[in-house]
Amino acid sequence: MPKWLTRKKLILIMIAFFLFLVIGYAAYLFFNFQSTMKAIHSPITIEETSTTRPIIQEKEDPISNEPTPITLLLLGVDQFEDAAGRADTILVLTVNPQTETMKMLSIPRDTYTEIIGLDFSDKINHSYAFGGVTMAHQTVENLLQIPIDYVVSINMEGFIELVDLLGGVEVENEVAFSTDYNDYPKGEITISGDAALDYVRMRYEDPLGDFGRQIRQRLVIESLLNRLSSLNIVWQVPSVLETVRDHVETNVTFDDITYFLKSYKPALNNIEQISFVEGEGRLEDGIWYYFASEDELQQIRDELKAALATK
Repeated sequence: MPKWLTRKKLILIMIAFFLFLVIGYAAYLFFNFQSTMKAIHSPITIEETSTTRPIIQEKEDPISNEPTPITLLLLGVDQFEDAAGRADTILVLTVNPQTETMKMLSIPRDTYTEIIGLDFSDKINHSYAFGGVTMAHQTVENLLQIPIDYVVSINMEGFIELVDLLGGVEVENEVAFSTDYNDYPKGEITISGDAALDYVRMRYEDPLGDFGRQIRQRLVIESLLNRLSSLNIVWQVPSVLETVRDHVETNVTFDDITYFLKSYKPALNNIEQISFVEGEGRLEDGIWYYFASEDELQQIRDELKAALATK
């Protein structure tokens, strides 16, 4: 070893080199994340009504300076390659940073409702096929009578890739069942991308019907959120961002994400599910629809509005 290169200097050089790598990788992730958010960002333009606040509200209360509650619509789109898609999964999340709580509502995809922008009613999941994210957004807003601030849509190819990149999702499965492709025993299980999609789609083998499907959707979403918020995926971030870039569309911006991570993350630990359970499914003109109970629908609207109340 050269005289000038003492053990102490060697250690300092190694530490400096390590810090250089860490800072360089962090910078790479930052700019990659920023460019990905720009690539997937798609503004939503709608006409405001008397029942909604501006679609992108101020994130802080002008009086208390506290972050305000927000709503998010998550659409899982059944769309492969260039085929027209339908919203197979429709989830509405309310996040209240002041109470550190989150409400999660799963809307049955066959729900019969008015399709905003068209002069007829149909299954709510067809709103995406008729008018994309914008029409789906407007239709959900009209059904629930609350403003939806943000929308994230991901197609099923992207969902499968994301789950696989994260090493699968862990869920506490309450009902053992099998499909044509997979077996799901009761208890804690880890499922990969294709199996996870099969898991959230199954309805007919579940004794709880669509309500059971809603429970399984919540379990998978919670597991995904936990995986995505874990520092253990730091080396997987480039691959995750590539999948997001290819399969996700949203009106969330880079600045929104950074603010949410700072002010809204505690609410992820307190998720409460709301479900449609009192409606009925039946055939109308040979087509199967789900008709929500008007009383229950109003109760859900009231609960969501209460969840968005500020202190």
